[in-house]
Amino acid sequence: MDKMRITMLLLSFCFGVSLMVQAQPRKAAPARVEKIEGVPLFVYALPAAGYEVVGKAVTAGHLIKLSVDEVSSVEEKTARLVKAALARWEKGKVPPFDGIIVDLDREKVLAFRLKEQGDTLMAKVLRQDSVPVYFYSHPVGDYVVVDTLAADYSLWAQRGLLYDKIRSMISRTLKKEEEGQVPHFDAVIIDPADLSEVLIRFP
Repeated sequence: MDKMRITMLLLSFCFGVSLMVQAQPRKAAPARVEKIEGVPLFVYALPAAGYEVVGKAVTAGHLIKLSVDEVSSVEEKTARLVKAALARWEKGKVPPFDGIIVDLDREKVLAFRLKEQGDTLMAKVLRQDSVPVYFYSHPVGDYVVVDTLAADYSLWAQRGLLYDKIRSMISRTLKKEEEGQVPHFDAVIIDPADLSEVLIRFP
């Protein structure tokens, strides 16, 4: 077997191993969500225990008002959203609930109630482009921080909604990983205060 053929076989083997590594799904851990105004908030997450949706936490009109507000911070908007949901509960416009699920992609905010006794803060994390995203939540268990990044999203996303910003950020971070600018990571923790990313890896 000549040297050229051996070299080609080695390259093929290494390329195949690289593809296998890239194809492996990113690890995720259960999440523990935060309480806003005393209410468990699930963003990029769903309750770990069985639950049922009892109604819309806020009206479409309220969501529109929040979406066109370019002055308030993410945290301020979130607090206002939860307060609006609590006001609807007090007025009997939505049944009593255990927490709120915010679906940024579909622009839905749902009130839910657990079907059985359980920890209302425990959650299953959701993914954006294969990456587990911890937003208003943190992983349960051990993990290692491999890098931190300032918020980095496209000009188009800057003019868009929160979901557009997060989707753009994750896309850019994946590209940085592909180009070797950041280490391999399993998941990201996004800080609502400034949308900075903490890249983490699980054992």
